[in-house]
Amino acid sequence: MTKTMSLKQARSRFSSLIDKADRLSERFIVTKNGTPKAVVMGADEYESWVETLELLSNPKAVKALQQGLKEAKVGKVRSFKDVFGEDQ
Repeated sequence: MTKTMSLKQARSRFSSLIDKADRLSERFIVTKNGTPKAVVMGADEYESWVETLELLSNPKAVKALQQGLKEAKVGKVRSFKDVFGEDQ
């Protein structure tokens, strides 16, 4: 869930915002004079977003993902054990 707050509110609650962003995966949009200026989010979530954006910016990777989804949809899947030779 994303919450919006003023810079003044964010400044006075910054430690709490960092804790909530990290532990609860909350996001905060910080505004200045009513205009969104920054986002506070947990570092793990940010890294995940960056990885996703990098993946989706690669046309070959997107094509491979789309092909994999099509195959999964028609039941063309293999178990973890079949692929790696061991149970999870």
